[in-house]
Amino acid sequence: MDVVVIVLVLGALAVMIFKKFSSLIYYIGIIDIFLRILDFIANNLKIPVLSDFINTYFPNSVSNIIEIYSSGIFTTVLLWLLLVVYIILDFYLIRIFWKKK
Repeated sequence: MDVVVIVLVLGALAVMIFKKFSSLIYYIGIIDIFLRILDFIANNLKIPVLSDFINTYFPNSVSNIIEIYSSGIFTTVLLWLLLVVYIILDFYLIRIFWKKK
C-alpha cells in the first residue's frame, strides 16, 4: 500500500507544481473514483486471487488512506478538507455541465 500512497503524493505534487488548482481537484477526484471502482470490483467479482490482490495493495478510497495514515484531530481536519475538495469538484463539474448545454 505504500507504493499507492507515494504515487498519490507525487502525482498531487506534480499537478500542484505544473498545473492550475483545478487540476489538483480533478486529480483527487479521479484517484478517489478509481479506488472506489477497484473496491467495487474486489467486492463483487468472486475471483479470490483478484479480490485478495486488490484488497491487499489498494485502499478503498482517499478517505480510507487518510484514516489509515493519520489519527485524532488531524484525521478529522483532513477529512473535512477532503469534503471541501469534493464540493469544489462538484462545482467544477456542474460548471462544465452548464457550459456544454
